Amino acid sequence: MKSRDPAIAEGIRRGDPGAFDAFFDLYSGPILAYLRGMVGDASLADDLLQETLLRVYRNIDRYEERGAFRSWVFRIATNLAVGEIRRRRYGSTDALDERALEIPERDDLDPHQRLEDEERRRLVEAGLATLAEEHRAVILLRVREGMGVAEIARTLCVPEGTIKSRLHYAVHKLREFARKRESGCKGARE
Repeated sequence: MKSRDPAIAEGIRRGDPGAFDAFFDLYSGPILAYLRGMVGDASLADDLLQETLLRVYRNIDRYEERGAFRSWVFRIATNLAVGEIRRRRYGSTDALDERALEIPERDDLDPHQRLEDEERRRLVEAGLATLAEEHRAVILLRVREGMGVAEIARTLCVPEGTIKSRLHYAVHKLREFARKRESGCKGARE
């Protein structure tokens, strides 16, 4: 993705429709998955994806070559998602859309393994839903998008130390959530 970014950005800037098509092909899937993870609603994520794509197209002249194009694009998506979350006062008890953190289906899994995978997916979704948007964004960018600390910092326009702190806090909260859920399940089985 990164190696084609400068050419794609320049092509969009020149108005080359092929460049926007390439941008769409490369970015629409990852952005949509990220937005689903952020807002927990597939329909809203679709709308935010369209707005993200539109803003990239309209504001391509604001993109500065020295920054990573991917970071700039995800910053736009993040800002839209956080704005929408704040506008709607997104409830942290709502489960995230199950497609946000898909675990690939494998035909060779036995039914017990599939149940375990589904339970793990539900646990992760429920745990992510308990995080504030700034912590959820950091986790999704790190895990789903594979971004490093420096790239996440550029994307969210915050210092790297803040990203490290948010990652640490989010992982701690997710582990705490999982432990509480596990201890609750053990008590129910006994």
